[in-house]
Amino acid sequence: MKKIVLLTGGGDLPLEVIKKLINKKITFFCLIFEKNPVSKTILKKNHKLINFGKIISELLELKNLGFNHVALVGNLKRPSISDVKPDLNSVKIIPKFAKILLKGGDNNLLNFCINYLNNIGFNVLDLRKIIPENFLSSGNITKINLSKRIIDDIKKGKTILDCISKFDIGQSLVIQSGNVIGIEAAQGTDKLIKDSHNYLNKNEKSILIKLAKVKQNLKADLPTIGVKTLKNCNKSGISGIAYSANKTLFINKQEILEYCKQNNMFLYGV
Repeated sequence: MKKIVLLTGGGDLPLEVIKKLINKKITFFCLIFEKNPVSKTILKKNHKLINFGKIISELLELKNLGFNHVALVGNLKRPSISDVKPDLNSVKIIPKFAKILLKGGDNNLLNFCINYLNNIGFNVLDLRKIIPENFLSSGNITKINLSKRIIDDIKKGKTILDCISKFDIGQSLVIQSGNVIGIEAAQGTDKLIKDSHNYLNKNEKSILIKLAKVKQNLKADLPTIGVKTLKNCNKSGISGIAYSANKTLFINKQEILEYCKQNNMFLYGV
């Protein structure tokens, strides 16, 4: 039987994963990092709050108890070097870890972490295998008819994001009638959506395109869409979202689909 360590962050995703594991009667243990807020419900489950510098020791201890799988769930804040207080098991990887941090880019950091977990005997699980029902397929998922202009915008946006993904600067952009309104960088998707409002023509449909990066490690960093994303889009006048089919995690999927139906918004998988 699988025994899974959940490297647990914020948001609703950990709760959805835990519910699924409980239903399947799979044993799990949550490791929660200091300065990384999580749902209070998580604190009622088997868990331990740790400093990032103690993670290797904690994982090795759990491995001795039969845990040999790891899943990364929820929003994890990138730690600063000053926040990492390594113990003897972690200190030997600090030079490499610091080098990766200074190099920048989420993909570099996540790939380093996954490779190290594999090296110490853990199998990093793909969330698509744990909660496959939280992913949507390709094409127009909603019943709204999409014009050729919208489809062309989606194709153009995908081409742009695929080209810049090698720089690891963001997963999203907002486009309207062939004009790129904004591209996600350090500000994040929510801020991109909010800032786009002042530049949109209210008489034309605009699209948020949020895609997985080329060669992105999907075991650690899936594009994620929640109801909040839809509400922010609706508030800013964005008509719908294009996403990476079968690679985008939808939090509270049924609520998202219902919100789209009620607010005449579309979802399109590419």
